[in-house]
Amino acid sequence: MSIRFVAAALAFLSCVLSTWSGAQTLTLGTKLELNTLDPHFFNAFPTGSSHSTIYEALVSNDENQKLQPALATSWKIVNDTTWEFKLRKGVKFHDGSDFTADDVIATYERVPNVPNSPNSFAQFVRGIASISKQGDDTLVIRTKQPNPKLAFELSRVLIVPAKIARSATTADFNSTRAAIGTGPYKVSEWVNGDRLVLTRNDAYWAGKQPWAKVTEKVIAKDPTRVAALLTGEVDAIDLPAIADLPRLRNDKRFTLSKGPAGLVHYIALDSARDVSPNVAAKDGKPLAKNPLKDSRVRKALSLAINRNAITERLMEGSAVPASQLVPTTYPGTSQKLKPDAFDLAKAQALLKEAGWSDGFRIVLTATNDRYPNDAAIAQTIAQMWTKLGLKAEVEAIPGSVFFGRASKQDFSAFAAQYGSEEAGSGIRALIMTPDPAIGAGTANRTRYSNSKVDALAREALMQMDETKRSAWLEKAIEVAIEDQAFIPVFYPIFDYAAKKGLKVTHRPERRFNALMVKPEK
Repeated sequence: MSIRFVAAALAFLSCVLSTWSGAQTLTLGTKLELNTLDPHFFNAFPTGSSHSTIYEALVSNDENQKLQPALATSWKIVNDTTWEFKLRKGVKFHDGSDFTADDVIATYERVPNVPNSPNSFAQFVRGIASISKQGDDTLVIRTKQPNPKLAFELSRVLIVPAKIARSATTADFNSTRAAIGTGPYKVSEWVNGDRLVLTRNDAYWAGKQPWAKVTEKVIAKDPTRVAALLTGEVDAIDLPAIADLPRLRNDKRFTLSKGPAGLVHYIALDSARDVSPNVAAKDGKPLAKNPLKDSRVRKALSLAINRNAITERLMEGSAVPASQLVPTTYPGTSQKLKPDAFDLAKAQALLKEAGWSDGFRIVLTATNDRYPNDAAIAQTIAQMWTKLGLKAEVEAIPGSVFFGRASKQDFSAFAAQYGSEEAGSGIRALIMTPDPAIGAGTANRTRYSNSKVDALAREALMQMDETKRSAWLEKAIEVAIEDQAFIPVFYPIFDYAAKKGLKVTHRPERRFNALMVKPEK
């Protein structure tokens, strides 16, 4: 009896120790490839995900995209162009220095001046006319024009110490020397394209996180990420291969969760230039004009896409057809717009009407390692365009080179995803004519321009009345879709898989980090 008792006790102790150890460390396998630790270099999904564990903004968004106090405890609109933010007292940076108003001011001054940014955060601070401090805990921000979404925009700008903001380069952040924030985790190690290792910030103002150590491992290939979960190499993964979901669902060692995404998988078309690099006659000879400049051609390309086939077969239900930038549950979206129904005959008629009944050659460029089935989706769309009468080809390249080339306008048509926590910011970044003065067009890599869309969007961006603002945004997106400014394809549904005992809280923006993963109570 005593031997059995001792054995049972040892087994119980082993179980307790194992559980305790697991509760202290967390290893995530993620498709998101972080390419910088500079919180102001690249406004993108991987940076938004990882950086939010290290740095903080004045305001944050919860999992329902509602604004919450962060480094500011409260804020109010004094008048149409004046905001007042009360700063949180007693906050420390990772190096032990105090968080002050000077850190916010220096950070906002740095943001527009970060060189070579593929998608600048400047769009969120360009509208600020002045910042002044009143005492140690109050900031007064005056805008150049009315901006009803200033608090939301500032939730995207992460604060660093003033001494770092005034001197550090992107290389300094990437070496980890300057990677100092106020967030719940500190940077321990970063290997570009491989892993980010974090340690808990025990002095965090909002209390300790459950994980003493967190490792984010970049595992770009979906099957490899699933294999890492199955073998115990990681504790949780994002975007498991769709084909593996039934297998994981039937394995009692794991739990699955999912939720709708606040982003769109879209196709951008080179409609601004007379000559486009990857558009030609079917025999490869140059064309006298760029067919993508004609909105009828762009509409034909949209109508030739069978969205239901993509979402139901290729994505196996982990997506729904899209009609605009974000789902219609978001304020400022149009309730009139519906996803284009597949209509090959109408598409062919539009091509003929536009003078392109014989078709042309086009290359659709896509990433091959960034989104679920990204290369396969591009191949499927190219096949659909081939049935339309085009000679459609696909160029699939790594995400690490894709966005730089897209910014240089190397492509005639490309597929990507864009996320937005509210309707207006997507319209401003992706559709408006590029204008650094107001932060417009920062993600408009085709330089699409429509004066009517610009006018409607500018009116919306200055409208302090939320009801009126939403009405202007609805008109702007309706005009843009009528002109086929871009082709919305689908809204993804994000899937997650984790070891039993862990709970993943879904977020609609593209995120996967330690803040989303907690031990089940």
